[in-house]
Amino acid sequence: MRTTEAFNVEIGAALLRFNEEAVLYCRGIADADAQEYAMDYARMLRSRAKGLEFERTHFSGHLLEPDRNLIEGTLDRMYRKYFATYRVASKLP
Repeated sequence: MRTTEAFNVEIGAALLRFNEEAVLYCRGIADADAQEYAMDYARMLRSRAKGLEFERTHFSGHLLEPDRNLIEGTLDRMYRKYFATYRVASKLP
């Protein structure tokens, strides 16, 4: 039981740190469509870290592929930094 509690505390702390960094990153995005996509993608990664089912983030037709790839790459790196033992959501089938 103690191991489960330690694991939950560790995951909770990692979620907080990831959320802090992801929110700062997302708020720094000037384009409204890109910012919305980044927030949705970060929410998807948080759900993945919690072990919840998630739906792949949809993106606006106004968001260019290079911008989308940059957002996903940046948030995926943040995710791996805090959840190194988990698979990155964007690389899942």
